[in-house]
Amino acid sequence: MQFTFKTYKDFLKEYEKYYTHQCAKCGSLRELSNEHVDVVIDDRKMHFKDLLVLTCTTCGIGCLPLHTKQMIDGCYKLMVDEGHYEGEQFYRSFRKKFQYCKDQDFIYDHRDYYNIPGLCFDEEHSVEGFLTPVYFTKKVLLYFLQDPEYTVKLGAETYGYFSFKNEWRIPFGINRNGKVVFWLGDLDYLDDQTLNIMKPHNIDSDHQLIVSEFYAGQMCCIWSEPNKEIKICEQKNTIFSALLSQYNISLFHLEDEIEQQKDAYVKPVVFTEKTIEPTINMLHKVLIEGVSITEFRKLYLKIVAHPNEKYLEWKSIKFYEALLGQIITKDDDVREIIAPLYLLNDFRQYYDHLLPIAKKNEIRENIRKFLNVLSFNDIEDLYVTLLNRLGRLFEYLILGYMP
Repeated sequence: MQFTFKTYKDFLKEYEKYYTHQCAKCGSLRELSNEHVDVVIDDRKMHFKDLLVLTCTTCGIGCLPLHTKQMIDGCYKLMVDEGHYEGEQFYRSFRKKFQYCKDQDFIYDHRDYYNIPGLCFDEEHSVEGFLTPVYFTKKVLLYFLQDPEYTVKLGAETYGYFSFKNEWRIPFGINRNGKVVFWLGDLDYLDDQTLNIMKPHNIDSDHQLIVSEFYAGQMCCIWSEPNKEIKICEQKNTIFSALLSQYNISLFHLEDEIEQQKDAYVKPVVFTEKTIEPTINMLHKVLIEGVSITEFRKLYLKIVAHPNEKYLEWKSIKFYEALLGQIITKDDDVREIIAPLYLLNDFRQYYDHLLPIAKKNEIRENIRKFLNVLSFNDIEDLYVTLLNRLGRLFEYLILGYMP
């Protein structure tokens, strides 16, 4: 990557520009990246091995953020003073430390604070450095997920809050590399015991923050969508409301209990068989058990011309399938789209029932095959694919029955 300025005066014009998180050319988000950069000012050439640049995530155009331009300016003036016309510049890993959490000595990069748009223009906090991102592995949250005195809640896919009793509550996010991010100033509110548990999972900054729900919510006041699990539950409510409006039949069942399930739900942060089990149980209760079978039978008789002779034995999944069959004509398509509800039921049996090993292996293989995942051990792939397929199923039903 190269930036060329004919004169130092031209560079000073560039110095006056402030680049936001949004690309001026295509409108996509920029992200901070560590690059090899050549900078030419007048007749001086500077070769930077590690320079932070704001790069558009779509068109790839780079621009120079505030602190980076200060570094270039300092290098240029030094070359002029020493009479050099070309040289290689190396970042010597200097890390400025702010006044927050000094005892814990967390790893962070002060350049993020000065280079990521908006962070250093913080009028809310009088002490510099509050909005410095501090990065952790996902394991940082595992202990707190098991301790009832703490709450870890992802209300969106990658944006949530972390709290202890009624003593403190702070936001956190997960960036696109799967790193957990907190503001340094927020960590300063936490007690020493909590910080000492977190410290071993603190890692170097990867500078990735802008393309995240955390940055959008904290810096741009953009509301995040609910996480996929809760969104699927809302899709079910949408289709049930549409059917009530159209046929005057309510499929809603145990609504207060379902709301309690959703309110208590904690989205997994890491993906193992153990951590996804609560999601399987919650979705099974909401989507499959939280249905009035009696009213579903009434609805079935209204929408089909020739009822199946065994319909009185059916449970909710078969009725969902019948609903789908009224809007999709090909049986193979119906079986493919309805499959995630059957797989959800398989998952529930796998977790909650005492089964022979051979039967458990059969269920594992069935789930893996239908979700087209290489191995059942690829839990995150299984989980995300199942959620996407469930969302797709309810999208079909909504499109087919919304007035």
